[in-house]
Amino acid sequence: MTIAFWAAVALLLGGAMLFVLPPLLRPPVPKRSVSSPMEAYREQRAQIDAELAQGALSPSKHEQALQELQARVVDEVGEVEEPAPVQNTPQSTAFVLAVALLIPAGALAIYGFIGMPSALRGDEGAMASRGEQSPHALTQEQMEAMVEGLAQKLQKNPNDPDGWHMLARSYVAFNRMPEAAQAYEKANAQAPGNPQILADYADVLAMVNGRKLEGRPEQLVLEALKADPKHQKSLALAGTAAFNRGDFAKAADWWKQLLATLPPGSDQAKTVQANIEQAQGSGGATVAARPAAPAPAAGPADNGAAAAAGASVEGSVAIADAVKGSIAPGSVLFIYARPADGSRMPLAILREDAGKLPVRFKLDDSLAMTPQAKLSLHSDVMLVARISKTGDATPKPGDITGSLGPVKVGARDLKLVLNEVVK
Repeated sequence: MTIAFWAAVALLLGGAMLFVLPPLLRPPVPKRSVSSPMEAYREQRAQIDAELAQGALSPSKHEQALQELQARVVDEVGEVEEPAPVQNTPQSTAFVLAVALLIPAGALAIYGFIGMPSALRGDEGAMASRGEQSPHALTQEQMEAMVEGLAQKLQKNPNDPDGWHMLARSYVAFNRMPEAAQAYEKANAQAPGNPQILADYADVLAMVNGRKLEGRPEQLVLEALKADPKHQKSLALAGTAAFNRGDFAKAADWWKQLLATLPPGSDQAKTVQANIEQAQGSGGATVAARPAAPAPAAGPADNGAAAAAGASVEGSVAIADAVKGSIAPGSVLFIYARPADGSRMPLAILREDAGKLPVRFKLDDSLAMTPQAKLSLHSDVMLVARISKTGDATPKPGDITGSLGPVKVGARDLKLVLNEVVK
């Protein structure tokens, strides 16, 4: 290390002491209490809802704003404690001197242990070993830990319908539908008559029941429409429920009401219009192949009831002979697309029986987990296939995986090969 380096270190540490020591020589000031993140969430949500009511926000922008707000609060949420009372006892001179000596010594010791002193010697290999991973990138495990933190907070303070709704949406994003249904039940019990909670709850219950809206899910949808007759997601689901039981006239009627709430000429409006015409015409046999209701986590902007035109990728998945013998009975095959920019949040995901390989697949917005993470918002994606012995969506050693990409959204006849065992 050079003399210039140590001179710079001494200057910086000396400057730091000018900020550290004076406060220690003064009596401390009592701290102010910290407001709850959930209180801030409620205030900001009320402002967003007000902008929607005033027409300043479209339904799609309103939903997007809510999603972004919820993501921030999930990140920030945690136990907020009131600051302990502070005694106005002056710091002793001995303590201040100890701090003045220990801070520089401690900083240098920590730097020598976890820092990169080799970089000062021009050791490029040490720098390269750190990798180029973005410090802001969140892994799936970190995101799941954030969700679990919110769940634990709600167990301690359960009287929070907004918190339960946020937790339910988070569970949906990780495809944990039974847990999402339980969270929606609590949110609905604490905020009865909320059309968004009712519609989301109905959608998740349908997913848990094999995509069937009959019974309790349809009752929740009709309850939501009593609270808000123009609620887009509820209108889409009501039409789907009527279509599934063969009442095509009623399905067309619900979808006409939905169409009236959508911007003329939009992709959603075109899709709904096509569904109406098919339901009125031949009985809608071709509609059954594509869901008329939005994906489970979809918000008002996605209630066009089907994937955006052309926003899909299609192909086949096969397994290499070298790893074919590693498939255990009952294994699950996951096929998903994620952004080509490196984000690991799936844009669309399929779950298949691994025993049926090779299989054909089509990924589109109907398989999205959140309104802000879907294929139609991207031009290029990475395709991943993975065989899980346990059926767990989180990769584990022993899983078999394969990837392809980047590929253009809209690509067809893609060939994805499972050829690697996760270590």
